[in-house]
Amino acid sequence: MGFQKLNDRFILEQSDNIVDLIECYDLGNCPVYVYDIDGLDQRISEFKNVVPPNTEIHYALKANCNKHVLQSIKSQGVGLDVVSGGELKQGLEAGFKASDIVFSGVGKTVNEIELAINEGVKQINVESVQELERICFLSRKLNKPINVAFRMNPDVDAKTHPYITTGFRENKFGMDFLEISNLVEILKNNKNVHLSGLTMHIGSQLRDIKPLEDATKRLLSLWDELISQGHKLETLDLGGGLGIDYKDSTESDLANIQLYGEMLKSLLKDFNGRIILEPGRILVARFGALITKIQYIKENRFKNFAIVDTGMHHLMRPCLYQAYHRIIPLKFDSSHASDEKLYDIVGPICESSDVLGKDRLMGHLRQDDYLAVCDVGAYGHVMANNYNTHGLPIELAYSKGQLLK
Repeated sequence: MGFQKLNDRFILEQSDNIVDLIECYDLGNCPVYVYDIDGLDQRISEFKNVVPPNTEIHYALKANCNKHVLQSIKSQGVGLDVVSGGELKQGLEAGFKASDIVFSGVGKTVNEIELAINEGVKQINVESVQELERICFLSRKLNKPINVAFRMNPDVDAKTHPYITTGFRENKFGMDFLEISNLVEILKNNKNVHLSGLTMHIGSQLRDIKPLEDATKRLLSLWDELISQGHKLETLDLGGGLGIDYKDSTESDLANIQLYGEMLKSLLKDFNGRIILEPGRILVARFGALITKIQYIKENRFKNFAIVDTGMHHLMRPCLYQAYHRIIPLKFDSSHASDEKLYDIVGPICESSDVLGKDRLMGHLRQDDYLAVCDVGAYGHVMANNYNTHGLPIELAYSKGQLLK
C-alpha cells in the first residue's frame, strides 16, 4: 500500500516507476505532489471497519483538499469537517451535501455563519459564548434553524507538538466545562438554534491513545449530565487527530487504528447517540509523496548539502514543527552503497530554516537526481505558498494504473 522501495526503484502500487511517470509528463524542474488514491481508498475502509457501528466519519478537509482525494472520500460515504467558509464552499462544489458537513473553527465570521445557516450544515461546532450569541442573532435574522454542538475543552495534555495541541486549558480552542450553564441559558430564548450535541478535538498527530480516552470520558460525563437535565442530545463529536509514525511504515498506523477502535467500542458500548469522528492525517498522510529534483550538490569541510527545487514554501511541516519526513532517492545504485554520506536536504528559499531533512545518510547523490519526500498527503500542498515568488507544485493523482484527470 502506498509508496514503496522495491529493488532499485521507488514505486507506486508495486509496479509503476515514479521516475518514468515524472519524466513521461516532462515536468522538468517543477516539484510535484503525487497521490495514491487506491491506497487512500483502502485506508478509509480499514478505518471504517474498526470504529463503532453508530459512527459517522467526517474527513477533516484541512488535511488535503485535492479534488481526487475528495472524490475518493465522497465515494465511500464519508462526510466533511470544515473550518472556514472557503472549505465549506469547496466541499459543496465537490458534491457533498450540506447535511454531511460539520463546521468547526475558532474564528467564524458573520459571512461564514450566514453561509452555514443558509446552506443547512449538519451542525456548527461552537467555540465560545460570543460565537453562540452571534449564531443565535443570525438565525433570528435569517429566520432559519441551525444545529449547534458545544466544543468543550477537556483540559487534557495531548502529548503532541505544542503548536498542534488544542485541548489543553491554555489553548484558544473550545470552552471550559464551567461555561455550560451560561451556554444553555443563551439557548432558552433562541428556538431556531438547537443543541444537537457536544464536541471536542484535543490536537493533531496523536500517537498515544490514552489522552483521547481521558478526554472522551470527560465529554461523556458532561453528556450524561445534560441528558439528565432533559436536553435531547444526538451527536457526540470526538474530533480527530490520530497520527502516524513518520519514521515507520504503514503497519504501525494499522495497529494504532485498531487500538483507537477498541477504545471507542469499549467506552461507548452503551452509548445510544450518533458518534462523529473527524480523521484527517491518519487517512491521507501516507498516500502522498513530494517529488523534487536535485539542483546542486554542495560540499564543504563541515556539511554536505543536496539543494533541491522544493522546500519550506511547498512543505512547511519540517520548518514549522521540526517534523521528520523520510526522504528517498527515486533511483538506487547499489554500486554506490559504500559511498554513503550524511546530507542536509535543503531548498532554494532565502531562509536558514529551509531544510527538509538534516543529516540523512544516503548513497552518492548527484545533480539532477530525483528525491521523494514521503508521507506528505496531509498538511502538504494545502499549506504550500509562493514565498520568494516561487510557483506552487502541481498535483497528480494515480489510481488503478492510470493518472486521474
